[in-house]
Amino acid sequence: MSLRTILVALATVAVLAVSGVALHHLLVGMSWNDVVTAVHAIPKAALAGAAILTALSYFILTGFDVLALRLVGRKVPYPVTALAAFTSYIFSHNFGFAALTGGAARYRIYNRHGVTLGEVGQIMIVAGVTFWLGAFLLLGLAFVILPDLPAIGDRAVPPAFQTAAGLATLTLLAGYMIALGVLNGRSVRLWRWVVQLPTWRMAVAQFATGTLDLLTATAVLFVLLPAPDPALYPTVLVGYLLAIISSLLVHAPGGLGVFEVVMLAALPQIDRTGLVAALLTFRLVYYLIPLAIGVLLFAGHEVVALRRLRSD
Repeated sequence: MSLRTILVALATVAVLAVSGVALHHLLVGMSWNDVVTAVHAIPKAALAGAAILTALSYFILTGFDVLALRLVGRKVPYPVTALAAFTSYIFSHNFGFAALTGGAARYRIYNRHGVTLGEVGQIMIVAGVTFWLGAFLLLGLAFVILPDLPAIGDRAVPPAFQTAAGLATLTLLAGYMIALGVLNGRSVRLWRWVVQLPTWRMAVAQFATGTLDLLTATAVLFVLLPAPDPALYPTVLVGYLLAIISSLLVHAPGGLGVFEVVMLAALPQIDRTGLVAALLTFRLVYYLIPLAIGVLLFAGHEVVALRRLRSD
């Protein structure tokens, strides 16, 4: 085991420990029985809506791989693309370390259709860029249009600073689009990889896909909140963006603890018990149930592939 692996493992454990302490502090005085009651009180219509939105979110996520495959010049049947995208995202969502978990799933599926390891790496880069483009666009717009968002606990960021941060983010994104227009789809070398840059038209598609996925994923949590008010959705969106980005940056498996801490701190105006119930249900609907489905689909794919290999 390498030193880097040991350090990453120790850092992950430390992050989970800190998140656990913070979560305990935020939940002081809350009754677990009250949380269970709140979970059972979530309307069936809300659960159905969350399930439909979850399916829609993962369908949109397959578009990340569709765009990436187009960029690397590979034609793969959509059912194969959907399987590779769904399993890779659900594994990386729940286990973290996307390059290992999601990357392995992608390679196992795509490799049987002629996609090389290097191309799988490029697909992951393009898919990652699609996510970050959507996240930064939404955050930039939110910080400019709603400069009083978000207040993390009792520490509200000054509106002027948020507006400046939003304008800076949007300016960088505009510069990115201008650069793509100038480079006109050329390729660049990043370390050992030669990466094909998207045209500005494809970048627009990336912005749209990444943004739509994040809006939909946020809606999954939003409909599970107690008496969700549409006027509150922008606040929930910003909280969700900050929570998911924090989870990705610290590599916490499934964002466990980190996601919940940020959401609880970012949404103090929502009933704490109802919010915890919504977060628990969200993790079940958006993470755990799709994970079970993804494991079954991936295992089925491997069994079929093994039988074909033996028959050959």
